Amino acid sequence: MAKELIFTKTFKRNYQELSKQIQKRFDNKLSLFLQNPKHPSLNIHRCQNHENIWEAYISDKYRFTFSVSKEAITFRNIGPHSIIDKGQV
Repeated sequence: MAKELIFTKTFKRNYQELSKQIQKRFDNKLSLFLQNPKHPSLNIHRCQNHENIWEAYISDKYRFTFSVSKEAITFRNIGPHSIIDKGQV
């Protein structure tokens, strides 16, 4: 059974603020993520100090964060790497 995809208000707002180029890169990474979440270019790893929050690479400077439950994948935030450094996961 496929998991539901949930995008938080924060994610949606920050996605809209990204350049069209970065939005397109995320869209491509999302397709890759859904096909193969272990793909090396995603570089998925757990966010420090967070049990069930993960981050993945869009590019060298941009990341997205997400969490996973039995029913859904929740995309929490997206933006420059500093969102992780500032704890805005």
